[in-house]
Amino acid sequence: MSYNTFYLCLIFALGYIFFGVESYIPVGRIGHSSTLIGNKIYYFGGITDVGASLNDVFYLDLSQPFNVANPPWIKITDIPFGSSWGSVALDNSNNTEVYLFGGITDDVNTQKDSFKSFVYKFNINSLSWNIPTVSGIAPSRRIEMKAISDNSGKIYIFGGAANFLVGAQTRTFFSDMITFDIADSSWSINTAVNGRATYSATLLSNGIIVYVGGLEPFNGNNDVVLIADISKILLFDTNSLTWSMNSARITASIPVENRQRHSAVLAPNDQIIIYGGTRTTDEVDFNQVYPDVLVLDTKKDPYEITAPDISTNTGIFPSLAGHTANLFGYYMIVAFGNTTHKDDEPSLGKNGIIYVMDIRNFTWINSLDLDQTADNKTSSPPSQSSNNDKTKLILASVLGVLGGALVLVGGFFAYRWINKRKKEKKVPGFFGSNFDRYDAGFPGTPVDNSKSPTEACKK
Repeated sequence: MSYNTFYLCLIFALGYIFFGVESYIPVGRIGHSSTLIGNKIYYFGGITDVGASLNDVFYLDLSQPFNVANPPWIKITDIPFGSSWGSVALDNSNNTEVYLFGGITDDVNTQKDSFKSFVYKFNINSLSWNIPTVSGIAPSRRIEMKAISDNSGKIYIFGGAANFLVGAQTRTFFSDMITFDIADSSWSINTAVNGRATYSATLLSNGIIVYVGGLEPFNGNNDVVLIADISKILLFDTNSLTWSMNSARITASIPVENRQRHSAVLAPNDQIIIYGGTRTTDEVDFNQVYPDVLVLDTKKDPYEITAPDISTNTGIFPSLAGHTANLFGYYMIVAFGNTTHKDDEPSLGKNGIIYVMDIRNFTWINSLDLDQTADNKTSSPPSQSSNNDKTKLILASVLGVLGGALVLVGGFFAYRWINKRKKEKKVPGFFGSNFDRYDAGFPGTPVDNSKSPTEACKK
């Protein structure tokens, strides 16, 4: 490599360090958790294609418009362990503390079980994790459940399942409702309906949690597993602490398949947008479910399930299972999961990107127009972490500019000094000849001045 090429590479690298801002690029995963806080979606852990548990915590910044193909990921910290198939819930009273419940807890280095607690607390400002002291009988370890927080300081966790990954001897479905009281830091556990896991859970504005689909044991037999009838909607009233069932009417013009590992978000009109999932019960095949998108209208009596017409601006109609979905304004943001496939096709593995649907017209889009979300996005006071992030970004930008300027000025004078010496004296080459290592390629490689610094550095 010649001196000129070396110098250009050095300046390019230093300029990239000082001026470039590289977004975090998360790997494809399934079994992660997510929650929307202000204008950020926080993501926690998951499992990779090779079954390794992940412990990264990062967020998707929704404060500025962006192209869906290049989302602004920001990694902020790590979980103290690899976490997957658990569930997170936000403390709605402060919008700064997130609780992580259950799931697989592995040592990220050994990938062996490292369970210590059923619940962990994460502060988005201090980026600290701790195990809260909780009174009452701790719940049994479990996976594949959802935690739902209301506005009264309660978090509800229904059912779930256990297997050897969380210390169970046999597969078990739980038929209980766990209530975590944030203010009192206490557990209470009550008997629920038939056990269920891998369902979707959505809290309506009237305090009712709507449970759709998922896996359930046949007549209580944990050895025989079925996908729950999608029209049999389980309801839990957080006001009266009572259960009921709503037999939804399906009015879609095409057959609607039962599903598990799907997602659900609540639209502004109390309609639930159900997306994705798989129609198979095992943990290997992820056969595509039809139709991919459903609308559950909870204003109708009984509830009504329809299948909207879907369009795309991206050329893709994504099909996923084990993903997450969060609603920001009118945008449903779908992340990660396993790409589902038709019966005669091979599995496509873990998905590492996001998809965004405008739920006003059920169109997959390629960019976020944030002006359209202002009248409808979830409102919350600006968090301290948001202010801290901005302060750090400004400080980093200033320091980067100053540092970059110093590097460029110093590099300029160094270049002149070395160039002057080069004209005065030839330096013996690596092989003891008069090979000029400043002007020629190293060793003996012709210099191609037509290449950019990036291309030259790759040689």
